[in-house]
Amino acid sequence: MKHRDDSKLVSRLKQGDPSAFEAVFQAHHWKIYQYALRLLRDESLSEDIVQDTFLHFWLHCSTLEDHRSIVPYLYVIARRTIIDHWRKAATSKAFLDRLFQRIQTSDNTTEEKINANELTYITETGLQQLSAQQRAVFMLSRDEGLTYQQIADRIQISRDTVKYHLVNALKILREHFQQHGVIYLALFYSFP
Repeated sequence: MKHRDDSKLVSRLKQGDPSAFEAVFQAHHWKIYQYALRLLRDESLSEDIVQDTFLHFWLHCSTLEDHRSIVPYLYVIARRTIIDHWRKAATSKAFLDRLFQRIQTSDNTTEEKINANELTYITETGLQQLSAQQRAVFMLSRDEGLTYQQIADRIQISRDTVKYHLVNALKILREHFQQHGVIYLALFYSFP
């Protein structure tokens, strides 16, 4: 529609002419739908935005200025309707639950890599503080998941000696991790 045609339509709209509204709707509803769809990426919601936009337009068409184009006015209404939808969605419990779940499951690989590298370094420096025998017992227990007896058989020491070395190794590592602010229990219960 041309601007001159808009002036005639505005005049008819101000008089409450439903056929003028129908002409505006037919000429612009697809453009408003495409605009909403581009922003929302949801067909059903975009259709709702179109309906709300044109309802607001019809309810407030008496305030239109004769010399202004209708199209920018429709886009402003649509944009405000979309923003209102986003505001309502942002405060809804379902949205907040989805956001919280997305944050929890998001993959922040850079931070995870830094933390993993730091934890690996702290672990390696802690293992270096152990005697050779303590380190061997600890690694067989944690890396290979061997029992006290299996470790004793493998390195040919008594079961009680295995237990003694493991208890002392864990004590040394616990103190080392506490010095570096690492939570000891979480580390060893998830240690591979």
